Amino acid sequence: MRTIQRSHGVALAAAAVLGLAAASAGADIFAATCVAGSGGNPDIAILNASLGTRVALPAVVNSADTELDPSISRDGRRLSFRRTSSTGVHRHLVVQLDTGASADLFTGLEISQTPVFGSTITPNGAYVFTGRRFSPVFGLSYPRVFLTELFRFPSGPLSRSTLTATRFNFRNAGNVNDVAVSAGPLYVMEVSGLLGSLVLNRISGSGGGSGGSFTVGGSNNLSSFPLRSTSFDYSQPALADEPDLVYFKQRRVVNNVFQDGDIAFRPATLEGFPGTPTRVLGGVSTSAEESQPALTADGRYLAFVRGGTGGANDRLFVWDPLTQTMLNPNGVDLGLQDTSSRCGSLSLYTRSILASGTISRVGDVNATLLQASSIGIFVQRIVGETKVLGRKTYELETVGRVPLGSYGEGNVFTHWDFAVNGEPLPPGRYLVTLRAVEGDVVRELGEPRVLRIQDRSKHEQRPVSFSRSGGR
Repeated sequence: MRTIQRSHGVALAAAAVLGLAAASAGADIFAATCVAGSGGNPDIAILNASLGTRVALPAVVNSADTELDPSISRDGRRLSFRRTSSTGVHRHLVVQLDTGASADLFTGLEISQTPVFGSTITPNGAYVFTGRRFSPVFGLSYPRVFLTELFRFPSGPLSRSTLTATRFNFRNAGNVNDVAVSAGPLYVMEVSGLLGSLVLNRISGSGGGSGGSFTVGGSNNLSSFPLRSTSFDYSQPALADEPDLVYFKQRRVVNNVFQDGDIAFRPATLEGFPGTPTRVLGGVSTSAEESQPALTADGRYLAFVRGGTGGANDRLFVWDPLTQTMLNPNGVDLGLQDTSSRCGSLSLYTRSILASGTISRVGDVNATLLQASSIGIFVQRIVGETKVLGRKTYELETVGRVPLGSYGEGNVFTHWDFAVNGEPLPPGRYLVTLRAVEGDVVRELGEPRVLRIQDRSKHEQRPVSFSRSGGR
């Protein structure tokens, strides 16, 4: 590992006591999504969600058939998806991306007897949740999903259980169209009816962590009352690995006509799930349709698809609620239109670039890069308070970007003179974030820190100080 040292600008003339502003490890974000395939049918691709570059996939993934509903494990090695042939033959596949090994989750006979829908692989790649059709029995009709174990993948047999949300009776036949899964025992089902509903569930055991396993049986499946409405359709749920919020697409229905959707959220608790959802603002919700939300494992980043307008293609975006910015403000072109109704949800995994980073009170910048990248500092002025995702946070105005240069893998030592575009920062409070960038596109953000610049004439011994961004 190399060590690189570089200086930028002139250090502050006033002396300052050393203090650190740490940047937590983040990552390049990769999204498993639908893209335009040969012949116009959707294909599966794994894209760098900031840069738009593709990850090479084994030949078994992309075929002449339509491929939908991708879900990928957090290590980026195991992918599940649906395939439909031109003759209407449906398959649910799991593929080990580093070897090309694959297996069918269901036989053709099983699918014909009990139709299945969206599948989601658990974060550790050990299980797949699959939505299924359910029918009333003696007047009772509970949503159900299949839980398939992959411990004997690919040779099999792949054992399977059925999970039933027993707390609420839908009373009519319906489908579980999609499932979102956390690393713990939480999962969310999208249940079809007159309008789509969401049911949050908890089962015993731990299915997502390394080596974790689910314990299935009896009355172990506790569920919330459903999130449902006569005016809204709810679909495409998303969870982080240890969630406190459930994200989903919501569409208002006016005179039996669906309006454009947007991304909303509710608390991920069995007690707090019912209620009125809150739209995700901060530049996420626009007049276009937003759909297919997905979260990184730590819940920091929200990825989604914005529908194209005027014949334009849909585009993939990633939003950071801490800085209230998009990693790529232009998004990534998916080459398709109307992906929301055809392709299922996004699925994410990450690869770290910034292992660590600090900025001292005298402007020394230390960082450790796990791969080559340009780095810089993003500076925002704190101008008040606002709410983001239901929580109080800072209202921010962009001051500017401070490029620090391009570096290879290794330790980096450089300097910042607390100036932006050659102008020293005036007294005030700022949110300062170390970033890995490529051109105008952000690949990774560190943990923001609050920088306080005081009047140097009154505070000659300590004009600069840092604190955690959670402070007020």
